Amino acid sequence: MGYYIDIDSKGNPLPAIGKVEALLKDGAKIVDPPVFQENLVCVVQNSHFDAAGYAFDHREFESFNHDGDPRHRTWLIYEHAPVLSNYRSL
Repeated sequence: MGYYIDIDSKGNPLPAIGKVEALLKDGAKIVDPPVFQENLVCVVQNSHFDAAGYAFDHREFESFNHDGDPRHRTWLIYEHAPVLSNYRSL
């Protein structure tokens, strides 16, 4: 896992906690249940910060969707994910 989103589409920094709400205000949509698709973002709630990771392919989706990890996850479709995560396909 290596592409994360730290700013919104206007260049504003995302908060350490509350990334889901900030991304929703910037046009993201919740996906439930999670199914791999383009522009998929997984926000993982850690104890001191949220991490908004871009699930750019099936392997990355499976890494974020690991059943053995008890942390809460929210899945979003966010059209700005590839650009704001600085994703570079190989």
